Amino acid sequence: MTLVELMVSMSVFSLCMAIVFGAVILVVRKSNDVQKSAGAVSELRLALSQMDRQVRSGNVLFSPAGETTTGCTGDTTTNSGTCMRVFTQANGPEKCVQWQVLADPADSTGATKILRTRSWTTDWVDTGSYTAWSTVARGLTLAGGNPFTLQGASTPYRERLLDVTLSALDSRRHTSVVITSSMSGRNTNYGYSAGQCTPVPPA
Repeated sequence: MTLVELMVSMSVFSLCMAIVFGAVILVVRKSNDVQKSAGAVSELRLALSQMDRQVRSGNVLFSPAGETTTGCTGDTTTNSGTCMRVFTQANGPEKCVQWQVLADPADSTGATKILRTRSWTTDWVDTGSYTAWSTVARGLTLAGGNPFTLQGASTPYRERLLDVTLSALDSRRHTSVVITSSMSGRNTNYGYSAGQCTPVPPA
């Protein structure tokens, strides 16, 4: 084998290796994008499942448009907003649960949102028994508008249907994947005060 043949062989081999490594890197990047997108959707589905249990065991559903926690926004004309509160018996004892969609503190652009939740007992003022906010999902958007809408009349007892619309950013397609669900609270008309979950713990 001459020196020229050796150089040509090495050049061809280097080119083939560059093509192979380029393909491997592309596959790894695409795989990471798929995992991120699937992870965001999976987080939302788990969150919706948890909400559904709480709402189905909910004795009082509060209007998202009336939430006053820091960062909550609402539209009284559509009874919708970025926060949701329910007095529920999910998983046993009665408690108040709140969900909120707000700007992700880790995103300096403010483009993405997080979904977080917390709960408290009705006697939290005396006992101090309430949980801190816990982040459930990241990488959300408000592509579908306000995430929480309560259907029905203006009283806490006649509104039984909660529409939830959550959207996650699909990093592969650079679009939002919207997941919607309608949750029905239990048919309770009497015996529970709308003041069970007030006052709301500090943010």
